[in-house]
Amino acid sequence: MNRNEPQPPLVAAVEAPDYLDADARKVWDRLAPSLVLRGVLTAWDVDLFGAYCTAVVHHRRAVQLVNATNPLLKGPDGPVKHPGMQVIRDQTTLMTAIGGRFGLTPSDRSSISLPEQEHGSGSAAAILD
Repeated sequence: MNRNEPQPPLVAAVEAPDYLDADARKVWDRLAPSLVLRGVLTAWDVDLFGAYCTAVVHHRRAVQLVNATNPLLKGPDGPVKHPGMQVIRDQTTLMTAIGGRFGLTPSDRSSISLPEQEHGSGSAAAILD
């Protein structure tokens, strides 16, 4: 453990980047409060977490597009993969990579250690109520 790790100022506000669209802002509003409460999301991390929120929205939109059509489309020489499938894969990769930095995957969450007083029997959502 690096005991000399740089730490962001505790008083710095953690605010959503202004470039998030309404859907990405909903993702931010759903996840950021509990991450801030646990000290995982800080003022230094807002742009990276904003990228995560945007990736979630792009993934969702690509899934909706593919679901509204078909994963296979008619091509000149037969069926071809819907281009949205690549967007889904790319955004899933981003979500996994960035989300893991914030403990948003089960395996990555197991590698984050919070101070003892941060562990509670209630969920982060319950703490926010």
